[in-house]
Amino acid sequence: MADNVLILEMSTESGSVALARDGTVLAEIIFTSRDAATGVRSEALAPAVVDCLARASVLAPEVHAVVCGAGPGGFTSLRAAAAFAKGICSALDVPLYAVSSLEILAWSAQVADGNFTVALDAGRGEYFAVDCSSDAVGALAMGATYLASGEDLRGRAIARESTLVGPHLEESVYPRAGAVVSHLADVVSRGASDLDSWEPSYGRLAEAQVKWEAAHGRSLSV
Repeated sequence: MADNVLILEMSTESGSVALARDGTVLAEIIFTSRDAATGVRSEALAPAVVDCLARASVLAPEVHAVVCGAGPGGFTSLRAAAAFAKGICSALDVPLYAVSSLEILAWSAQVADGNFTVALDAGRGEYFAVDCSSDAVGALAMGATYLASGEDLRGRAIARESTLVGPHLEESVYPRAGAVVSHLADVVSRGASDLDSWEPSYGRLAEAQVKWEAAHGRSLSV
């Protein structure tokens, strides 16, 4: 697509934003979306977007669409990116496209030919994961998302002779906004998200909600 497209990805402690036009990355900024040691969020998204637009010499009203990483991943950072994306789309009256952060991670991987598994930390010793394969010409096949313990994830990887790809894994890769650019036509073909109802896929309930429900013995209506 030939329009200016802003891409946001905030599923991990390494966030990124990119601006694309006509299949080309005009600018990309990678930043810390939350402190890796403490888990405390940073407020780096908005400045990164401003910097990205400035590097590409594009004004905010010249953004024609927004793509947002849809998780699973960190609750706070995903929620911040979703709110930011919705705000831009609402203000500019432009479409919002959501894409799985695991799919973005697969696009960010450097596996030329063979099996690999993309995985993101789900906390509690577990991972959100998708089994993938690529061929010699770069065609990518992806399975369904599943939740697995670290031990089970590694066992599955050994069984299918699969490289583990993701933050702090065998091939340490983060989902990167710029990796979406060559797949924009596919993302757009899936259709825009409804601004009123769309939310990221967090993968599981927030820790605060889990503790509240355990303490009160009932589900929390949200």
